[in-house]
Amino acid sequence: MIENSPFIKALKKEPLEVPPIWYMRQAGRYMPEYRAVRSKFKNFLDMCKNPDVCCELAMQPIDKFRLDASILFSDILTIPDAFGLKVEFVEGEGPVFRNPIRKRSDIESLPEFNPDDLDYVYKAVSNIRSALPSHIPLIGFCGSPWTLAAYSIEGGSSKDFAFTRNFVAENADISEVFLEKLTNACFIYLKNQVISGANVLQIFDSWANLLSEADYFEYSLKHINKLIHMIKSDPVTAAIPIILFAREPKCEPIVLADSSADCLSLFWSMDTIDINQLKSKISIQGNLNPAILLESRDAIKRETYKILDRYKNYPGYIFNLGHGITPNINPENIKYLTDLVRSY
Repeated sequence: MIENSPFIKALKKEPLEVPPIWYMRQAGRYMPEYRAVRSKFKNFLDMCKNPDVCCELAMQPIDKFRLDASILFSDILTIPDAFGLKVEFVEGEGPVFRNPIRKRSDIESLPEFNPDDLDYVYKAVSNIRSALPSHIPLIGFCGSPWTLAAYSIEGGSSKDFAFTRNFVAENADISEVFLEKLTNACFIYLKNQVISGANVLQIFDSWANLLSEADYFEYSLKHINKLIHMIKSDPVTAAIPIILFAREPKCEPIVLADSSADCLSLFWSMDTIDINQLKSKISIQGNLNPAILLESRDAIKRETYKILDRYKNYPGYIFNLGHGITPNINPENIKYLTDLVRSY
């Protein structure tokens, strides 16, 4: 039963002798099995639109490492694509928007979000849930409204998202309209994932670090709070635990804990937090720097034990990385790390 899963118990803030373990980007380019499948698709998003392939990819790390949770194989940019912004993934460039937001009228003329346009995601959720052992929870996810807006306005990835920041500063009112549209779309999208079999939801605020503390609340956290409230208020999704991951936000962790998320996923640099301040409020997930997995096994063990020592008495701790597994990491080091945590 899902309720007996260590991962679900940790999300309910129950103390456990051995922390549950899963990894952000646990299905990905570091695995030769993944690369064999990926080579058959020219465009990454085409692969994400094949539910059977998404199921195969999501199951690869579960089969290989016997992890405590699975996560939907998809991409956060499915929602902008459904809004007609035409997302493609170009080799060496990452995501490219053929119809980015460039002016006010681009937002004003956006179509209504149609959740049926993302049926392929819900089918992937259903397939993965059916393939998983009954005691392994499945995590569904979306990008935060701010992160989706940043990509959509910039037209892709960027070092500083200068165009996005200028656009938002000069068009605060219409940017708010866009963020509201994205917030509502995220809720409908996540609700459909739950209906299809997701047991947990994670919100990825991957570009939280672009904003000052004041702007972070105005453009990101305010909309995350609304999204979480919508999930917690709907009878279909009210009981579903929510994990919030924010990349290097300028605010204190306690501010994120006040979002009503059930678990805070820490970026790898967030290692000086006052855990006593958070103990009664929220579970914690994280936060080994993925770069450590490129170093010696002694280094991996040393840094892993530092984290395990820090959180060993924390009720509701989940071991994870502080960001996703990078393509250059040896899968054997993932196995070594997993064994380390379980034998701690």
